Amino acid sequence: MTCLEGNISRFVIISNRKKKESRACRSVMGNDSFFSIPAPVMFHEYHGRNIILSENNTVAYRKSGYAYGITFSKEPLLPGEIFLLEIEKFEHGWIGNLRCGLTQENPSTNFDLPQYALPGLVEGGQSWILPVSTADINLFDQTYINKLYPTIYESNNHIHTSKGSIPTSVLLPSRHKMPSLCYSDGEDSVHSMSSLFSEESADENYNENGEYMYPADVGSRIGVTYVIRDNLAEMYILLNGHVFGPCATGIPYKSGPIYAVIDLYGTTKQVRIIQTFGIPSLKIACRDKILQQVSHSKVFHLPLPEKLKQFLTYRS
Repeated sequence: MTCLEGNISRFVIISNRKKKESRACRSVMGNDSFFSIPAPVMFHEYHGRNIILSENNTVAYRKSGYAYGITFSKEPLLPGEIFLLEIEKFEHGWIGNLRCGLTQENPSTNFDLPQYALPGLVEGGQSWILPVSTADINLFDQTYINKLYPTIYESNNHIHTSKGSIPTSVLLPSRHKMPSLCYSDGEDSVHSMSSLFSEESADENYNENGEYMYPADVGSRIGVTYVIRDNLAEMYILLNGHVFGPCATGIPYKSGPIYAVIDLYGTTKQVRIIQTFGIPSLKIACRDKILQQVSHSKVFHLPLPEKLKQFLTYRS
């Protein structure tokens, strides 16, 4: 082989290698179904008139009042897919808080939205929604994730679902969180926090610091999913790593797609979707990791900009 032939041969080998790398890169970027990264879970563009979406439609904020805060998942849920969100802000002065569930009302049809998910959406007969409060959650049995087998099951500290596997820790609230307070705009407000600070149940959940964690507290992670039983669907609610349900049965899942529905009602001011199957934002991933290692009081002593400290303590 001549020197020229050797150089050409090496050039062909390198070119073929570059082509393979390019194909792999395109695959990872989503231009190929193989090794494609799941698209981020988002809220639907159609929502209640008091809702403002931000950060690529992954954050929902209720700008005023306590009503007209209904939101939906952008895409229908697969059986066993967990739609998970975290409460980031609450607002003093209202009674009641987040409602969560499933609906077969298609938000893409822009149907007339009621003020509230309960009873507004439920009255239509195509929605199954639960207030997320201690009293309402405790109406249902707490169950083990493996009771949802084979659609969902847990092993080796991972939850295995129809859409992929996620670390069990993703379902838990980040540690050492403190409330981020918003003040009521005064519209139809009442001076009561009974939905957050009541003796609704003796079966309380505490975080690792021994502090009580109410279902609608800032930092709580709330999810909804469904599994198929005898050609009908059952709805389950996930709250800070615990599974409750079935909270609704006999859902005719074959009659139409099922969307997650969230109502930012009452004290619940802002929520963020937790990306369980896609890639979370670097900002959120870093916050979760820091709050798992550093107590709230020590955040203010970290050598960080003030704006970042406010973000870590849910004040921005």
